[in-house]
Amino acid sequence: MTNAASATHRIGRAIFSGIIGLVMLLALTLVGGDAREVFHLPLPGPVIGLALLAGLVLLIERFHAWTARHLTLHLVPVSRLLVSHMGLLFVPAGVGIITEGEALRREWLPIVAAVLGSTLIGLAATGWLMHQFSPKSSETGS
Repeated sequence: MTNAASATHRIGRAIFSGIIGLVMLLALTLVGGDAREVFHLPLPGPVIGLALLAGLVLLIERFHAWTARHLTLHLVPVSRLLVSHMGLLFVPAGVGIITEGEALRREWLPIVAAVLGSTLIGLAATGWLMHQFSPKSSETGS
């Protein structure tokens, strides 16, 4: 194969791999949305889909290493691309804040309390979990 043909082949494989990864992420998002509706869960569908993806990856890594390697080959490039453009994903949230300005002015105290409270609870839970699961150092008196 010539260098141009080899490069074209690599690019084609990368595009195909990216499409597979994107389809997997979108499918899990849709499954999460359906699970939310069926089980009346208070979480957004994409969050449920992300939890399903994490569980799926952990199960596959535990029981089938070859599949886990190929799964990450498809998911890692798409995930990196999405994370590198994460700023664009916040545009709808910003528009929502602007359009709901009146409700924010009216209900600012409960919103601030919820944000501060959830932040403190999250920090406390993270600290406690880190304390519980961090390796314990042996304290020898020397």
